[in-house]
Amino acid sequence: MESVKTDVLIIGAGAAGLFAALHLPPQLDVVVVDKGKVKGSGSSPWAQGGVAAALGPDDSIDLHVSDTLRVAAGHADVSAVAVLCSEAPECVMELSELGCDFARNEDGSLHLAREGGQSVGRSVHSEDATGAAIMATLRDKARDRVTRIEGSCLQLSVVGGRCTGGWVLTADGLIEVAATSTVLATGGIGGLFNSTTNPVGATGDGLVLAWEAGAGLADIEFVQFHPTALAAQGVQQRLLLTEALRGAGAFVVDAEGRRFLFEHHSDGELGPRDVVSRAIASRHSWLDCRHLAPDALAEEFPTVLAGVKEYGFDLAKDLVPVEPAAHYFMGGVHTDLDGRTSIPRLYAIGECSNTGVHGANRLAGNSLADALVFGRRAAKAIAGQRTGPVKGLSQAPDLQDPEIDLEVAWTRLRDVCSAALGIERTPAGMSTVAATLEDLAILPLTASLSAVELRAGAILVRLMARVALLRTESRGGHHRVDYPNPDPDWAGVRLRVSRS
Repeated sequence: MESVKTDVLIIGAGAAGLFAALHLPPQLDVVVVDKGKVKGSGSSPWAQGGVAAALGPDDSIDLHVSDTLRVAAGHADVSAVAVLCSEAPECVMELSELGCDFARNEDGSLHLAREGGQSVGRSVHSEDATGAAIMATLRDKARDRVTRIEGSCLQLSVVGGRCTGGWVLTADGLIEVAATSTVLATGGIGGLFNSTTNPVGATGDGLVLAWEAGAGLADIEFVQFHPTALAAQGVQQRLLLTEALRGAGAFVVDAEGRRFLFEHHSDGELGPRDVVSRAIASRHSWLDCRHLAPDALAEEFPTVLAGVKEYGFDLAKDLVPVEPAAHYFMGGVHTDLDGRTSIPRLYAIGECSNTGVHGANRLAGNSLADALVFGRRAAKAIAGQRTGPVKGLSQAPDLQDPEIDLEVAWTRLRDVCSAALGIERTPAGMSTVAATLEDLAILPLTASLSAVELRAGAILVRLMARVALLRTESRGGHHRVDYPNPDPDWAGVRLRVSRS
């Protein structure tokens, strides 16, 4: 078995992982594990909308904080929100200095798009391909800074109560990576649902790595569904029709052509995502951009324009059918404000982490801001700790070869997850998950990446259903038909689960 020693092991090569890598001291060796071509390197390149940062003349950090807390449905950690909103502007300016090509006004100032839940335009963007622009910049700057391993981490090593690295499955076999510090930056869980805006490789495996190592998870009952994904039967990864379209004036209409969303929230199309998603899911809905200037659509939204064209729609001339799709996971590995988990030397950042910053429902634009702000903070925390010698690893995983029809098993997992943990949840649906997925959750580790992700997904979905059953109310991205309203007694109560 090949062995590697490094100062810092970062598992995940999206915005959080690479931004953290760039903020580590240059004398530290950094290894980044990247699913790469196998799974598309995460959700960051697919992000369309932008980075929320209070940079406009009519905006302020206090207003950004207020919007975040309001949309979070009474569940956000105020300290985490204050950190995010106060540090996001500096992170955006750092990206700009690194060469990220953000959209600008004629006077050279940053163009700020308005998205759902924002009181004013706040999203710094690069047309409608912000994630791709950020990732191109970060990959370019990190190319000579990190050692990249294409593969997937199967198991973390914990020795003497500390994380000491992990085992990575590559095309050439298993590699043991011993590290002084390990950072999880593995993204979200959208790939566990039948329809998602995420790449299908977003299966929550990083959360299960942490849970099996003994770290705690928090807020895992809260899943955000993006209201306007293209309705396309038989397609798992859906085309996202960015919220910035609605911020630019696009309507959502029903079969009679009515803008019905004002019946559900005073902000209509720009209401909180949980409210808008439930409303759109209740009926056939279309995005209407026909009244917007075609030239402006072509200039500001080329990605969406090209995407819908592949399905036979012209954004400037046609009503485009939309429906919600799994988009973002508010839950994650429980951390402090510097990314530290309950296991010393193990950090978590980005969508796989949970500081409490998003509460029960994330504000538009705060996902990329989260990745940048808390990725940078984790890097600074690692830089400030005593390094010491790289310790050895615990016992390597025993890889077996279980007989299983992966296609059939994945269909079952996604069907169960979508039915039990979708936009509307029932006690009957959630209570059957544990038994239905038990056989998949107890699968042994194997040299098949798909089987490893299947096992991790089954473990996570069972945990999510268990926690969702405990929260006897509806709040943000957790909506129960038997408890359809928020319960004041549950306000601010964060449910945590750990193996130990």
